Amino acid sequence: MDKPLEFLLGAIEKAHELAETKPEGELLTVSETVSAAASVYETIRNSLEYDEEHLLRRNAIRRILKRKLGEVESAALAADLLRELIWARYLPNKAIPESKVGTLAAILDKYQPLFVAATHTTKEGQRSHDWLLDVVSTEVEYVMSPPIVDEAVASFAYAELKQRLSWNSDVIGEQDRDLQLYIAVHRAVLKSNLATLRFRVFALFHPDWTKSGEHVAKAVTAEELTRMIDQVERSIQHPGQDALYMIVRRHAIVFHVIRDAAEENPKKFAEYVTAHNVGEIDSRVSLFASQRYDKFKARLRNSVVRAVLFLFITKMALALIIEFPYERLVLKTTNITPLLVNIIFHPTMLGIIGLTARIPEAANTEAIIHEAHAFLGIGDNVGFTYKMRRPWSRGTLGIVFNAIYAVMFLFTITVIATILHSFDFNPLSIFFFVFFLSLVTFFGLKIRNTRRELMVVETRVGIVGTIADILFLPMIRAGRWVALRAPRVNVFIFFFDFIVEAPFKAAISMVEGWLAFLREKKEEI
Repeated sequence: MDKPLEFLLGAIEKAHELAETKPEGELLTVSETVSAAASVYETIRNSLEYDEEHLLRRNAIRRILKRKLGEVESAALAADLLRELIWARYLPNKAIPESKVGTLAAILDKYQPLFVAATHTTKEGQRSHDWLLDVVSTEVEYVMSPPIVDEAVASFAYAELKQRLSWNSDVIGEQDRDLQLYIAVHRAVLKSNLATLRFRVFALFHPDWTKSGEHVAKAVTAEELTRMIDQVERSIQHPGQDALYMIVRRHAIVFHVIRDAAEENPKKFAEYVTAHNVGEIDSRVSLFASQRYDKFKARLRNSVVRAVLFLFITKMALALIIEFPYERLVLKTTNITPLLVNIIFHPTMLGIIGLTARIPEAANTEAIIHEAHAFLGIGDNVGFTYKMRRPWSRGTLGIVFNAIYAVMFLFTITVIATILHSFDFNPLSIFFFVFFLSLVTFFGLKIRNTRRELMVVETRVGIVGTIADILFLPMIRAGRWVALRAPRVNVFIFFFDFIVEAPFKAAISMVEGWLAFLREKKEEI
C-alpha cells in the first residue's frame, strides 16, 4: 500500500478517535433558547448567499471578526467569537473547552502587527485589511476544527496526480508546477474558496506561521505586507492555473468516493486494498458514487428552486414598478401579455435548464472504478496531460471568428426582437426580455455545469447541441459579461450584516445574561 493512502487511512482513524474523545476541563455553555434564535437568524441570512455548505462557518467567523476586531482585547474577542459560533450552532454546545479561548487569543495577537500595517486610510490598506480577514478567519477555523481528513485527502490526491501528470506546456514553469498542482487540488478536491487558498499558500511561504510557539509577531511595514500579499496572489492567479484546475476537477470525484469508502471502515478498506479484493472495493465505490449522485440531485433541485423563486420575485417587482407604469403613463396602453410573458417565461426557462441536467451514471461509475483501481494500486495505470488550448480568438483568424461571433449575436437578438414585436411587445419589454434571457441562459448553464464535479467521462455534443451553441452561445457570453460587471453588493446581505447583525447579537447576549441571572435567583430560593 502506498504511503499517501496509508496516511489517508491513518488520518481517518485519528479523526474517528478524536470524535469519540470527550473534551477535558470546563466547557463553554450557552442557553439553548438563545441558540435557537441565533440559529434561525443564520439560516435566514445564509439562504440569501449562495455558498458551499462547508464554507458557511468560516464566513461566519469572518463576519464576527470584521464586526468586532479592534473593539476589544484578543481574549475577550476570542471568547465572544466562540460564544457566537455556539449560539448559531456552528459549534456544539457544552463541547468546546474554555482553554480554546486562550488558543484563539494567541492567534489573534499574532495578526495584530499585520492589521496595524493594513491601515484603512488608503485603498491598498483596505485591500490588505480584507485580505488579512480572509487569512485569520481560515486559521481560526482550522484551529477550532482541524481538517485532518481533508488535508489527508488533498495529500493523497496531490501525490497520485503528480506522478501521473505529464506537462505539455511551458505556461507553468517547472519551478511552479508543484505549487500550482497543490492549489488546483485544494480548489477542485476540497472546494477551497479564495480565502482558504490565501491562508494555505501564505502558510506554505511562511511555514513557521502556524507553528505554535515558534513564531514571534513583529511589526511590519505596509510595504512589507503588500509584498507578502502580492506573492500569494500571484501564485493563486497564475495564468495556467484554471487549465490545471479543470484537469483535477474532472478526477476529484474519484478521490471523494475513495474517501467515502474508506471512512466507512478504514481498517477493512485497508485489508481489501492489501488483498486486492476488487469485488469488495468495486461494490463500495459503486455504492458511494451512487450516494454522491443522489446528493447532487437534491442539491441541484434546491439550487434551481431558490434561483427560480428569486428570479420570479425580481421579475414581478420590475413588472409592477417599471413595465406596467411605462405602458400606462408613457404608451397609454394596457397590454397584459408582454407583462405575463416577462414574469413567467424566464423563471420557467431557468427551471427547465437546471432540472434537465443528467449524469450518465453507469458509464461514469465504471470510469470512477477504473481510476480508483489505479489510485489504489490494484489496476492499470492512468495518466493525464496538461496542455493549454490554442487561443483561437487571437491573430487574423481570431478577428474573423470574432466578427462572425458578433454577427451571430446581433442576428439572434434581431430575430428575438422581431418575434416579440409581432406580439406587441414594446421596446422596454423587449429590452427586459433579452436582458434576462442572457442572464438566465448563463446562470442556468452555470447551475447545470455543477454536474462536472461528478463526471469523469466526457459528454458528447450532438447536432442539436451544436446548433444551440451557434445560436445562443453569444447570448450566454453576454449574460456572463453582465453578471461579472453587475454590482456585487447584495442589498439583503448588506442589510443583515451592517444593520441587523450587531444589534441582534447584542440583544441575544443581553437575553442570555438575563436568563443566567434568573437561574441564579432561582438557586437562591
